[in-house]
Amino acid sequence: MRTTHLVVGASGQVGSHLLSELQNLGDRCLGTYHRRSRPGLIPLDLEHSDGIHALLAAEMPSVVWMPAALPDVDLCEREPELSHRINVGAVSTLAEASRRIGARFVFYSTDYVFDGTHGPYFEEDAAHPLQVYGRHKLEAETWLLEHLKEVLIIRTAWVYSQEANPRNFIYRIEQQLQSGNMLKAATDQVSTPTEAQDLAKRSIQAVREGMTQILHVVGPNRLSRYDWTVALAQQFGYSSEVVQPVLTESIGLLAARPLNGGLATRYSR
Repeated sequence: MRTTHLVVGASGQVGSHLLSELQNLGDRCLGTYHRRSRPGLIPLDLEHSDGIHALLAAEMPSVVWMPAALPDVDLCEREPELSHRINVGAVSTLAEASRRIGARFVFYSTDYVFDGTHGPYFEEDAAHPLQVYGRHKLEAETWLLEHLKEVLIIRTAWVYSQEANPRNFIYRIEQQLQSGNMLKAATDQVSTPTEAQDLAKRSIQAVREGMTQILHVVGPNRLSRYDWTVALAQQFGYSSEVVQPVLTESIGLLAARPLNGGLATRYSR
């Protein structure tokens, strides 16, 4: 009997790569979307618990993947109730629906559960989020660990890809450069950029190996937003002079960001 995978949020940056990599395995694969429709995907509103339970009961997936989230950190700060409904409530509903049918549950979390005072952080390090988004992702993690036996929580950081998606950092940088704009990039924000396809492949490997609990999956390099932006500008054929080094506090972000952040793992790549 073939494994059936359900990717919730398969039109997103992580979800689309997950679905593609899972399809390459020859298993039965289903994916959902909310606002960004794509051919073959199933519409699903994460705020409708009845729809979530109905979908899982009808399709009976073996593994449920949850990369879907409300990832706009500043929006979460402005609308904490909305953030809680998506980043906590929908996660627990989907996890409970998965438990009822005996499906494994894979949840994607973030380095924002840490405060960024002494990164990079390992799986066992104490979490201390600075903003609503991080607090809600940590709340979801805690609920899952308390209520599910077969849960895998994958924390990642600064995910990027090659797709033309406004959520994709590389795409935003390229668009600004092509528009002739100077770029501002923080020298004091440090993390571990993670390529979406590699994240998908390593996530699938972790599930096939039977891993549970918390796993950090990130790219091999740790660098600042400024250094990353300069490298991207040069990759696109621009001088490093188009990137202006600034401090995070000067950018005027609503939600606090972990500065000395990023993730590390005890597990080999």
